[in-house]
Amino acid sequence: MKLHFIINEFAGNGKGKKVWERLKKELQMPYSFHSTQYKEHAKKIALHLSEKASANNEHIVIIVVGGDGTIHEVLNGVIGFHKVTLGYVAAGSGNDFSRGYFSFQNAEQIEQFVLKNECTYQQMDSGVVKINTIQESFINNAGIGFDAFVANLANQSKLKKRLNSVGLGKLSYVYFLIYGLFKYKVFDCTVCIEGIEKSYKNVWFITLSNQPYFGGGMKISPKSNPDDGLLELTLVHNLPRIKLLVLFVTVFFGAHTRFRAVVQTKAEKVKIRVKEQQILCHTDGEIIRPSTNNPTLEFVIQPKSWNLAKEK
Repeated sequence: MKLHFIINEFAGNGKGKKVWERLKKELQMPYSFHSTQYKEHAKKIALHLSEKASANNEHIVIIVVGGDGTIHEVLNGVIGFHKVTLGYVAAGSGNDFSRGYFSFQNAEQIEQFVLKNECTYQQMDSGVVKINTIQESFINNAGIGFDAFVANLANQSKLKKRLNSVGLGKLSYVYFLIYGLFKYKVFDCTVCIEGIEKSYKNVWFITLSNQPYFGGGMKISPKSNPDDGLLELTLVHNLPRIKLLVLFVTVFFGAHTRFRAVVQTKAEKVKIRVKEQQILCHTDGEIIRPSTNNPTLEFVIQPKSWNLAKEK
């Protein structure tokens, strides 16, 4: 198996570069590496490597060194290519992927995996969101409403970079959560699952999860399993602002599911129609802006769509 690294040196405000420098010193076997230079570059690199491996009928291992945004991009480049096995070394600020999936801690673990040459991997699910002509896969979770609003605030702020520089990057989500609490406007929507529609008023957010964690360690979907062929829906509605803050405190422990305002269910496909306003969507924290008011969004599970490198 050929070993490739895709490195985002800018992840975690430079943590990606530090982690990669350490790995380079430890690695003893041949490898190729590819550094990202701009947004979506990781996807482009991963797609090129995947297409080449498929054409040559060879199995390759791609190890991502970066954050949740980097692994999101790489997933969208390798999705459906079953000759590619994807591994991860955490180097971001939130690192939710490493909480829900196996990740490598050092070069020795990576080399042992490759040297076994047994293609020991686990097939994992992913999700896809479809909005008009937009289609994007996600590996952790996707959602609309308040969580996307907060992610957008964090992504556009210099505060996140400052917190990353002192190792406190995940606190940026908490800061903007509190800030956004007083700025966000709730919405009404209709949710359709297996042909059954239900309307909800005063909705704060809807998250579709493939693993339990989001927002830098919040256990939004405690029972999510990334290889069960299902997405877990979490919807929060009819909740006063101050109680939403209390709810988010309990999310870190997965205790928010006890609130009456929290709806949770599992499904292969979920269709959501938002009423009378524009709304932000996110996939693994990356923002999508629907081009129209009251958009219809469809979230679908993609079973066994990628291979996760992991120890036996």
